[in-house]
Amino acid sequence: MKELIYANFKMNKTFSETKDYLKELDALLVDEPQKICLFLPYTSLYLSKLYKGEKFLFGAQNMFEEESGGYTGEISAPMLADLKVKTVMLGHSDRKKFGETNLQINKKIKTALRYGFEIVLCVGETRAQRNSGKTKIAIEKELGEILFGIYENELKNITIAYEPVWAVGTGKIADSKTISEAVKFIRSTINRLYSETAGKEIKIVYGGSITPQTAREIYKNKNINGVLVGGTSLNAVEFAKLIKA
Repeated sequence: MKELIYANFKMNKTFSETKDYLKELDALLVDEPQKICLFLPYTSLYLSKLYKGEKFLFGAQNMFEEESGGYTGEISAPMLADLKVKTVMLGHSDRKKFGETNLQINKKIKTALRYGFEIVLCVGETRAQRNSGKTKIAIEKELGEILFGIYENELKNITIAYEPVWAVGTGKIADSKTISEAVKFIRSTINRLYSETAGKEIKIVYGGSITPQTAREIYKNKNINGVLVGGTSLNAVEFAKLIKA
């Protein structure tokens, strides 16, 4: 199922390099109707104002929970909104390595919702949690704490990205069974937290070392709405293959 395709550039590509990349990718996708959302470094987000086409949307890789103040190095919702950015990714495992907590992510989501952002919320277990049989416990805890105080009608603005931490940037993709089980569990958790309708309608994508070859299998899974692509998205040719897979 190829409803949603997100690309996370992480800390890669300068503003100039990204402009050249967009030209190359646009040419490779000339007959492809799929819209793609690119999570760019902050220095490249001005492209959201400059870009005149319809194929690419631009998102921020993170956002601080406060709207202004003495928070050196952070970026706020008003700053992103002023750049016409409409999507923000929250809770990525890279951010959690810096000590970001579920409570902080919860606050960020509430701020993002107030500003009308579309949110891609990342959840997933570590290798240690998977090896000890605690995958479901970890995911349930994340969702319960991160979505605390979020109303069911607000879920329409949230896409959940299942990204097993042990697969992110490692080249080790979770197998089809592992992905299916995790996605079904996420939906059942949303059922318990909200309703069966919410669990059925919540959008879920998979992220973690995806290639053009592995993307084909993921697209076949009717329980998954798309993909969140990391390293492969940095190469326009390979990313175009993945989009067309």
